[in-house]
Formats: sequence, C-alpha cells, structure tokens
Amino acid sequence: MTEQLSGEKQTVILEAARKRFAYYGFSKVTMDEIAADIGMGKASLYYYFPTKESLFHEVVKQESDQFLRDIQSMLGEKIPACDMLRKYASKRSQYFKNLANLRALQFQQPAETRLTFVELYNDFKQQEVNLLQQILVIGQKAGEFSIPDTQHSAEIVIQMLYGPRAWLLHKRENTLDEETYQALEQSAKEIVEIILNGIRKRK
Repeated sequence: MTEQLSGEKQTVILEAARKRFAYYGFSKVTMDEIAADIGMGKASLYYYFPTKESLFHEVVKQESDQFLRDIQSMLGEKIPACDMLRKYASKRSQYFKNLANLRALQFQQPAETRLTFVELYNDFKQQEVNLLQQILVIGQKAGEFSIPDTQHSAEIVIQMLYGPRAWLLHKRENTLDEETYQALEQSAKEIVEIILNGIRKRK
C-alpha cells in the first residue's frame, strides 16, 4: 500500500467517523457502522485505527490541529494585532462549537473518552497559549500593546475566554443550542474589547 493511498484512506475514514460522532455521539457509534459507511471491511478499519477510542481521538485532534493552523496562518497576515485578537476569539468560538457538535464537550462524557479528551486538551491549551502570546508580542513590537509579561497575559486571556462558557452553560442548564452558541460568541467579542482597552498602548 502506497503512503498516498494510506493517507487517502485515513481521510475517508476520519470524515465518515466525524459525521457519525457528530450525529450520534461516541457511545452510540460502532466501528461496524463506520466501516459500512465507506464500504470497508471492519478488519481493514482496525488496521488504521485499532480502537474506537483511537479513532475518536484522531477526529478531535483534527479539529484542534485545524484551529491551530488557522491561528498560525493568521500570524503572517498584515493586519493590526488588535484585529488578530478579534479574529482569534471568533475562530475559537467556532472551534468549540465544532467540538460540541462532535459530542467531545458532553457534560457527562463516557469514561473511555474522558482521558483521551483531557490529554488532547492539555496539549492544545499549551499550543494555544504559545500562539496567543505571539499575537501579543506582535502587538507589543508594533507599539499597539503595553504588556509587562506576554506569556502570563496570554494565559490570563484564555482563562477569561473560558469563563463565560462555564457560566452561561450552567445558567442555561447545559443547553447547547444555537442561541447559546450566539451568546457565547457575543461574550467572547465583548471580553476581547475589554482586554484591548486594558492592553492598548496609551498615546
């Protein structure tokens, strides 16, 4: 099997799995169903992904990697750091919506997915802090921001952006509907403006 064919097969498998997990959630999806969706024998599917957990892990990782690539690409754009921060918050809202649609943000996750998600989250969070710090450094060098410690500030910004999600979902009894998504996105926008008001360099 050539490397290209192997990569193409994995792409097909991951897309089929993503659709299944998004519609039914992890617990109700079987490897048999995913294999049937793409006309593949279950033995062949297990060749690529030995367990359903490993397949779910890779689907969630794809979402995380795509978000991080989008942010990394944005760093090369010729736009003010203020606008980068706004775009970052918007893309972040969409990323968490995608995760929720995959049921990766279930409030009572199955034990078999919990550990996988925690490991992915910890790695993702560190990369996110690094990318956000780069945005702050760009703003610092351009004379837009005045920040004593960009790494610490990046960590604080991320903590602030996580806050409304926990508060709003608790208030709405963990309802993940379109109205909740819109409210979360609006909260993220407002937080970014508050942050910008605090870190903009005074003229």
